[in-house]
Amino acid sequence: MTLGVIDECRKLGIGTILLEKTYRQIAYNFPECTIVYLHVVDYNEAAIKFYQKRNDFKYLKIVKDHYEIFGKDYDAEIYFKILEIDQYLQSEMVEF
Repeated sequence: MTLGVIDECRKLGIGTILLEKTYRQIAYNFPECTIVYLHVVDYNEAAIKFYQKRNDFKYLKIVKDHYEIFGKDYDAEIYFKILEIDQYLQSEMVEF
């Protein structure tokens, strides 16, 4: 899955809503899944800040040369979040 919000729509809570809906789907459909992993290109500081500071993802490791963008290799930073499944099963869906 790829998650992205265009610049003009950032800081409106859209990314957080998308993550919350994803967690809720995981909780209902795969309750045995308790950890979510993601990777982000190492130069995307806005995304890294979003995941770490606003959504409680923890840094795990770097994967060298994971991405090739316009013929250039870039590293991926890997993050994880431990899901509290019960929290997402009991919470209400956030709607726009």
